[in-house]
Amino acid sequence: MAVSSLLRLLFFFVFFVIFVDGQCLDDQKKLLLDLRSEFKFNSSVPHSIVNWNETGDCCEWNIVGCDDSGHVTSLDLNSGGISGIIGESSALFRLTYLSRLGLSRNDFTTSEIPNQFHRLPNLAYLRMSSSGFMGPFPSTLANLTELVELALSGNFLTGSIPSFHNCKNLESIGLSYNNLMGTLSHLHFQGLRNLSRLDLSGNSLSGTIPQHLFVLPSIDMLDLSNNQFSGQIKQISIVDHSNLGWLDLSGNRIGGPIPNFFFQLPNIFNLWLSDNLFNGTFKLNKIRSLTRLSSLTLSNNNLSVDTNNMSSSSYINVLHMSSCNLHDFPNLRNASYMSSLDLSNNRLRGDIPSWIWETEISYLDLSFNLLKGLKKALISPNFSVVLLANNRLTGAIPTFICNASLLGVLDLSFNNLSGSIPPCLINKGIVSQVLNLRGNKISGVIPDQFSSKCDLQTFDVSNNNLGGKVPMSLSNCKNLLVMNVGNNNLNDIFPCMLSLSLRILVLRSNRFQGDLRCSKSWPNLQILDISSNDFSGRLNFLNLSSLRGMMLQSPIRVRLKRSDSNFLGANSVYRNEVTLTVKGIEVKLVKIWPDFTSIDLSSNRFRGEIPDAIGDLTSLYLLNLSHNSLTDAIPRSLGALTELGSLDLSANKLTGRIPEELAKLTFLSVLNLSYNHLSGLIPTGSQFQTFSADSFEGNAGLSGFPLNGSFNNPHRFGPSPSDDSEPKDEEIEWGYVFAALGYVVGFGSIAWTLLCHRRLRERYFEKIEEVADKIFYERGRRRRHERRVRRREERRNGLRRHHH
Repeated sequence: MAVSSLLRLLFFFVFFVIFVDGQCLDDQKKLLLDLRSEFKFNSSVPHSIVNWNETGDCCEWNIVGCDDSGHVTSLDLNSGGISGIIGESSALFRLTYLSRLGLSRNDFTTSEIPNQFHRLPNLAYLRMSSSGFMGPFPSTLANLTELVELALSGNFLTGSIPSFHNCKNLESIGLSYNNLMGTLSHLHFQGLRNLSRLDLSGNSLSGTIPQHLFVLPSIDMLDLSNNQFSGQIKQISIVDHSNLGWLDLSGNRIGGPIPNFFFQLPNIFNLWLSDNLFNGTFKLNKIRSLTRLSSLTLSNNNLSVDTNNMSSSSYINVLHMSSCNLHDFPNLRNASYMSSLDLSNNRLRGDIPSWIWETEISYLDLSFNLLKGLKKALISPNFSVVLLANNRLTGAIPTFICNASLLGVLDLSFNNLSGSIPPCLINKGIVSQVLNLRGNKISGVIPDQFSSKCDLQTFDVSNNNLGGKVPMSLSNCKNLLVMNVGNNNLNDIFPCMLSLSLRILVLRSNRFQGDLRCSKSWPNLQILDISSNDFSGRLNFLNLSSLRGMMLQSPIRVRLKRSDSNFLGANSVYRNEVTLTVKGIEVKLVKIWPDFTSIDLSSNRFRGEIPDAIGDLTSLYLLNLSHNSLTDAIPRSLGALTELGSLDLSANKLTGRIPEELAKLTFLSVLNLSYNHLSGLIPTGSQFQTFSADSFEGNAGLSGFPLNGSFNNPHRFGPSPSDDSEPKDEEIEWGYVFAALGYVVGFGSIAWTLLCHRRLRERYFEKIEEVADKIFYERGRRRRHERRVRRREERRNGLRRHHH
């Protein structure tokens, strides 16, 4: 009986222990429910806090972890659909047993990181990346002596980085892409013997780079890219057992010669030094000793790279040497693993060697060189991006390119290529995303052979000698975003069959005719340039109310300079960062779209009134209706175009007064109403007072400033396009805009074209400014020339009348 009682007691004890082990304590459950009440949350997100309630064991709730005593030790709220504010008195800071906390990829955009994390003394893993936290970096995080991993990347944190020398257990620090400033001292990470990953990229850190960072005992990945570090890096001794494998210093202001110890790192596989101020001559054969080196970028420094005695590493995968003063191709015949080669903006001459086409390269950029020919070769099927723009290539487009399996991007723009477009580029769908043949001497017609599976996003054949019509089969390209056939000899009507996804359409300086009557519209259209053609009819045939892409959403204002060289500034684009992994390499890229919208219908034969509906296009930045036969009054609805920076209605037959509403367009920097039939006083307004008399001349009935209140300006009615303009001469060079945008439409083309290439992005922005400069400078120059010719003619006529 005693034994039986003892067994029952033992059973009860074991049952009790099993039952209570790991059961959530009441105070812990209350704290979790209090924390839940502090947040807003998306109930549709799985594994969120939506199912936390009064019943049940909180240690069995999803995303909650407990120790054997029932204390909450882990909260994984990453991607939990949570928003709100974490207050200084939040229940979170009473969960004092927490060792792991994940809040990444939520929405705390109005919240600062509280200074209370020191109340969580056991915290070892803190992950709060990409959650919109703002405000100063909390220095109390450096007091968490148990901290192993700190991840705060992709927020909006400001201020300086505190010293973490007390956090001896730290293994990983990720603070990239914030707004952190200041310098780093030798104390910041001193003594962190376990630190293997330090990522401070994408901030505004300055000063010199502390040398001890390169010799931290366990450091494997050091990323200081895209900051403002400067000065030189001095030579230091590297021990043979250094673990440093990933070193990214690109996008800074580091000068002097490249330190030799970089090439003594036995385990280095990624060495990115592009976009700095490194100078001197660099001998490429230094990389021969780096048997594990996979990726090397030297682009856009002040270097002269010596490729002599170079026998390439068989493991090199990425080699970028743009703007390195190269005269000869490096010997890469044995680089059997090469996938990305950038030798752009150098002084390479002669023919492109045939062995290049036989490699495993997928991304090839040889643009901006002095290359003349393409040797015939068996092109490898791996090629995905081929950029040969701005060289001196002659002859016909080689058909061996059609042997590639699938090219994402082919750019042969701004060369001296002639002949016709090879049909195989079209009918085989060889180029899947971007085909840019702009600025050559290509003739013939555009092959009408676009397949039903066409995925083309950018098609640019502008500034050639093409004739014929726009192929009807282009309607098969359902994803077409950019279509530029400007400055050719096409003879057609408006291409109503084009994809509804169009964002940019340029038909300028051809022989298009007819009206704009289409049964459909393009809701995403941002740039429409059909100037210098023979279009006619009324503007209300264009369904303006459907152009939602030109209606105001979230503008970024950039004021035009008030001079003859007005420009559309580089800030008039917005950037969305994209991170992709290409063959195991994580690459941060940028998608670029124009924030400005524009309509250019100048130098045609449009007649009738300007539709009131144009006032609905509230994000319009440039509107040019000049050199047509438009009549009636200027609609007051133009006053709703608050983003308008340039308005040209000159050389029409407009009548009546200038609407007072135009004087309220404070963003307007370019205005031309000359040579119409306008009358009355010029409206007064702070912006209108900055325009010269040239903006209003040729209107006999106008008076007031800046015409000095007189009616004696020359009486000359607006000339018609037939007698006063030649479409081919009225050039608006949108081309560079499309050359810039051509590479970056869609995530695919963006990914390949801007791969690891910050300077190329900057070059595109410079081209945007350059072409905009040309837009306004050329137009202003021609306007001044026309005025001088008119005035001379008027003086001669006046002298003749006086003589008679």
